[in-house]
Amino acid sequence: MKWSRGGGRCFRSAFFAPPVTTTMSSYSAARQPGWANRAPRDGGAGASSRSGRELAVDYGMLAIILMLVLFGLVMVYSASAVLAEDKYGSEYHFLIRQAVWAVVGLVLMAAAIKVDYRNYKRPQVVLALLGISFVLLVAVFAFPVLNGTHRWIRLGQASLQPSEVAKLALICYVAYFVDKRADQLDGYLSTFLPVTGVACAAMLLIAKEPDLGTALSIGLVFVVMMFGAGARLLHLASMLIPTAPFLAYMLLFVPWRLQRLLDFLHPWKNQTTTGFQTVQALIALGSGGATGLGLAEGRQKLFYLPSPHTDFIFAVVGEELGLIGTLAVLVVFALLAWRGIRASIYAPDKFGQLLALGITVMIVAQAFFNMSVALSILPTKGIPLPFISCGGSSLAINLLAAGVLLNVSKHGEILR
Repeated sequence: MKWSRGGGRCFRSAFFAPPVTTTMSSYSAARQPGWANRAPRDGGAGASSRSGRELAVDYGMLAIILMLVLFGLVMVYSASAVLAEDKYGSEYHFLIRQAVWAVVGLVLMAAAIKVDYRNYKRPQVVLALLGISFVLLVAVFAFPVLNGTHRWIRLGQASLQPSEVAKLALICYVAYFVDKRADQLDGYLSTFLPVTGVACAAMLLIAKEPDLGTALSIGLVFVVMMFGAGARLLHLASMLIPTAPFLAYMLLFVPWRLQRLLDFLHPWKNQTTTGFQTVQALIALGSGGATGLGLAEGRQKLFYLPSPHTDFIFAVVGEELGLIGTLAVLVVFALLAWRGIRASIYAPDKFGQLLALGITVMIVAQAFFNMSVALSILPTKGIPLPFISCGGSSLAINLLAAGVLLNVSKHGEILR
């Protein structure tokens, strides 16, 4: 891996390289700052560890994911029981749906753990996945509008968000494309522009639904992946040229988005109208205090706080489990970020490193975005809390992505 111009470039190149073993013969090399002397190497399937065998799955990461799913089931029931009883005649309505999707997601995760992640590097797999995601992103506009948007494809009782599929497909494609063009990463026209074009096409279709929050989260994942891969900062900065005016138009010249920005700045000014959701979330969080009112004892979910079991479930956590509960959720996602980044660092090839990084950022960034909205740190946006919020396709896709991440961790080059 060459040392080249651009501050921080050599660190990023070194970051995505497997570690050396600190034997007596390599001790001096291991002490080199930034791991500069190491270069990625491709190993065959099942030959990642020093012993030539796969490592066991990262049980720490697996435990975190299962803990979040179980906690999500408990909180979905707590947040939705009264609403479900009133609307559907059964307090278990949303719990049952979430449990069914959790089982589906866990089956997908178990299958993904067993499949060597390097199979996703095959062009036919990557391009098929990307093609299907774009077909779904276009097809969603042929389905009826739901809640004023074209975000869901509904078939009977089942529904699918194409944007969830697109996130995972784009991560896989970016990792594949960058790995394939690793020796041409400096090329703006040959490498950076083509992969950016694909990402922007997906983001524009999602923004058209409209779902600007998900589009921006995909953009964040893309930027982090390209930065981690070693793309020039100047190339990344050039994305601001078309992005800045587009965002300015979407935020300032679309009336309801502008109103959300104003409500974010002054939520109490319109507390009974457009700022109602934000204010009720803050009341819920404030009511919980340090230790909370107790599980299932929250009051804001009783037809005060909109979407208590979906986008604003974190506010219910704060009211019922208090500051301690919200900090616990924050710490668990931070631990997941650590295990994901760790899997990325020690993956045996660049494709695996970028794949693990993209999935980790996709899940963790979405979690912190959701929590920030509930805390009124960011403007209101309908982004679910991964593994916890009620939402079928989101839960299933996140568990599938977690399975892929766990498989990457099995091929790491360190012993646990």
